[in-house]
Amino acid sequence: MQLAEERRQAIVEVVEREGRVLAAELAQRLATSDDTIRRDLRDLDAAGLLRRVHGGAVRRTSLPSFGERAETDLARKSALAQVLRDCIHPGDTVLIDAGSTNLALARLLEDGQAATVVTNSPQLALALGDLRRTRVVLLGGTYHAAQGAVMGARTLAELRQLRADLCIVGICALDPQRGLAARDAEEAALKAAMLAGSARRAAAVLNERLSDSAAFLFGPLAELDHLVLEADAPNDTIARLRQSHAGLDIRFAGKARP
Repeated sequence: MQLAEERRQAIVEVVEREGRVLAAELAQRLATSDDTIRRDLRDLDAAGLLRRVHGGAVRRTSLPSFGERAETDLARKSALAQVLRDCIHPGDTVLIDAGSTNLALARLLEDGQAATVVTNSPQLALALGDLRRTRVVLLGGTYHAAQGAVMGARTLAELRQLRADLCIVGICALDPQRGLAARDAEEAALKAAMLAGSARRAAAVLNERLSDSAAFLFGPLAELDHLVLEADAPNDTIARLRQSHAGLDIRFAGKARP
């Protein structure tokens, strides 16, 4: 008979190896009940060894702070941002999600390029602070330092009153079949609301987001109208993206300079 400690160690090893696992699969693999697995996942989550999600568990990763992310891979993010900027039309009300690539975009925007920029990122609003012909609106809510964003019920309520011409959403992970994902349930709900309230939807992703995993889906790939990829994005992934969403406008950034 397998001891509880051995079973829990086996669960941690599976999650570390596979990144994501369903509770029902664990129960079958380890020849135990669903209730036992749910208790194990709860205790392992409390111990910080994995992250319990609906129906199973995912690998717990130690993410860098928003400030650290904002200062890494600057050339790559700037290259994406330069192409993403072309999605903005004169007179647009643009809703820009928090994120380090979107912050790079804000630093490139010219005064008057958009009529209004609405954002849930204080850092992004500050980067636009010198604009005079573009109105900058910061959404209300509770500030979350890890994401560099305001979120919560107040943020969602304000988004429901907004109709943007263009939404530029941040994506933690993108898979041609699964769709668009975030690492946090509250963050995913916010991103879904942003997409729902916008006429056009765009995003830019680094290559690692195409092979990353995140637990909380907030929309299918078909929610996007424009997607900006790096110049050296994997060809097989590009083909799968086009197969999954034939109408998706895929644009490529120039090669980032070191």
